[in-house]
Amino acid sequence: MPSSSRRPQVVLAFACVYLCWGATYAAIRIAGEHLAPPLVGAARSILSVAVLVCICFARGTSLRVPSRTAWRLILVGILLMSVNNVLLIWGETLVPSGLSSLIIAMIPIYVAVIETILPSGERLTPRGWIGVFAGAAGMFVLMSPALRTIGSAAANRTAIAGYAILIVAGLVFAIGSILSRRFRFRVDTFVATAWQIGAAGVVNILLTLACGNLRTAHWTASGLAAIAFLSVIGSVVGLSAYTYLLQNVPVTKVATYAFVNPAIAVIIGAALFGERLAPAELAGMALILVAVATVIGSRMPLGSPPSDPLLEVPIEE
Repeated sequence: MPSSSRRPQVVLAFACVYLCWGATYAAIRIAGEHLAPPLVGAARSILSVAVLVCICFARGTSLRVPSRTAWRLILVGILLMSVNNVLLIWGETLVPSGLSSLIIAMIPIYVAVIETILPSGERLTPRGWIGVFAGAAGMFVLMSPALRTIGSAAANRTAIAGYAILIVAGLVFAIGSILSRRFRFRVDTFVATAWQIGAAGVVNILLTLACGNLRTAHWTASGLAAIAFLSVIGSVVGLSAYTYLLQNVPVTKVATYAFVNPAIAVIIGAALFGERLAPAELAGMALILVAVATVIGSRMPLGSPPSDPLLEVPIEE
C-alpha cells in the first residue's frame, strides 16, 4: 500500500491514467475526422518524440542503445505505435469511439490466448478460460445490432468493417506486447518509448507521403488540438503516471485501467458526440469489462511484480 505521504501523488496518477487514456478515443475520433489516419499517426509521433527527447536530455539520459536492442525496439514500436494506431484511427472513422474502446479492451484477452498457444507461454487457468469465453460472448453481443441487419443497410456493413479493423488492431497490439515482454528490454522507459514512437513515426511519415495525405489534409484548430492532446497528454503524461503507479502500487490495482478506461471512453463519447449504446451493446460492454477483469485477475497473484505481458505494455491508444 502507498504511504500516506504518497497518497495524493497516487490518486493523481490514477486520475491521469484513467482520464488521459480514457479520453484518447475521443481525441482520435476528432483528429480522424479532419486528417487521414497515417497523417494523424505521423503528426502525433513527431510531437511525442520531440517531448520525450527533451525529457531525456533534461534528465541527462543518453538515447543510445545496443544495436540488437534498437532493432527490437523498432519492431515493437512499428507494431504498437504505427500499425495498431493507424488501424485504430481508421476503425474509429467507421465505429463510434465508445464502441471502439470496448473492442480494444479485449487486448488482454488476446494476449492471454496467444500466450497459451505459444510453446513457452503462460497457460490460462480455468478461471481465465471463463473470462475468454465471456469476452467472446460480449464481443458477439456488442456486434449483434449490426450483424442482424448486415445485408440491409450500408451503414451496418460499414460498422462490421470497422469492427474487423479494430479487432485486427487489437491483435497487432497483443503481438507487439508479447514480443516486448519476451525481448525483456533493459532500457530506460522514456528512451525505449522514444525509440518505439520514433520508428513508428518514420513508417507513418512514409505512409503519409505514399498515400498523398499531405495534399488532401484539412488542417483545423480542433484537429491540431486533438493531435497535441494525444501526443502530450495521452502518451507522455499517461505513460509517466502509469510508470509511477507500477513502482508504488500493487499491480492488481494498476491493472484496473484495462477495464476502467473503456467505461470512461463510453461516457466521454456520449457527452461529446451524443453516442448512445443500444441495450444489446450495453450488455456486451458489461460482459467484455467483466471478462477482461476475470482474465487479468486469473493471471496475476495479489502483490506480484509487474512481469505479466498484460501490464508491461499499457493499453494506451
